[in-house]
Amino acid sequence: MELILLTSLGGLEEWIRSSWQAHSTAAEEGEYFLKVLIPSYAAGSIIGKGGQTIVQLQKETGATIKLSKSKDFYPGTTERVCLVQGTAEALNAVHSFIAEKVREIPQAMTKPEVVNILQPQTTMNPDRAKQAKLIVPNSTAGLIIGKGGATVKAVMEQSGAWVQLSQKPEGINLQERVVTVSGEPEQVHRQD
Repeated sequence: MELILLTSLGGLEEWIRSSWQAHSTAAEEGEYFLKVLIPSYAAGSIIGKGGQTIVQLQKETGATIKLSKSKDFYPGTTERVCLVQGTAEALNAVHSFIAEKVREIPQAMTKPEVVNILQPQTTMNPDRAKQAKLIVPNSTAGLIIGKGGATVKAVMEQSGAWVQLSQKPEGINLQERVVTVSGEPEQVHRQD
């Protein structure tokens, strides 16, 4: 099984392809997994009323999409986890859709003082709309960084986007890290 990281904000298919040791289930040949973080403000528009949007997206792409429950956040964040399984094309299509929804900041979120008064638990960093956050196995960290940081530097120079790999959290035995790709959509598209 392989893991392909895609950002679309653009595709990073060529950037990262690595072996992924499956949990307990194996994917079919030609199928991949993508784990991405979803800010709470975008989750509703991804799911849709009664789950209609996510069901339609699955039908259109052939991907299987699973989103963590509303208060089930990735450790150390206030973001939900979205797991996508399907072909490379399906993962690209789903991630493009997710990235579009993340960029659509709700009107209430553009005024931090209103958000903090009405919904104290919902604080929103306006830069989040310009980011893609992908969850990768620890075993791929070296591949992403490259020798002396060469891979990350090359991607940043070519695209103008910023790429950051989270540190291993202390006290938590996570087998994953978060890759954050930041920039304007057109900058990140240059990574294709």
